[in-house]
Amino acid sequence: MERELQQVDSMIAELRSQAQQIREEVGNREDGPGDPGDTSLLISSAEEQEALIAVLEDRRGKLRERLGLGAE
Repeated sequence: MERELQQVDSMIAELRSQAQQIREEVGNREDGPGDPGDTSLLISSAEEQEALIAVLEDRRGKLRERLGLGAE
C-alpha cells in the first residue's frame, strides 16, 4: 500500500504540473486570444485533469487512513 500511495502522490504532482502549464498557456498567449475552439479544448483538458486530481486525492486519503497515517 505504501508503494501505491507513492504512485498516487507522484501522479497527483504530475497532473497538477500539467494542469498549471495548460492554464498558463491559455493565459499567456502572446498572439492574442487565439482560436476559441482551441482555447476551449485547452480549458477542458485542464478541467479534466483537475477532476482526476480530485479522484486521486480521495484515493490518497483512503490509502493514508488504511496505513494509519491519517488524512492530509
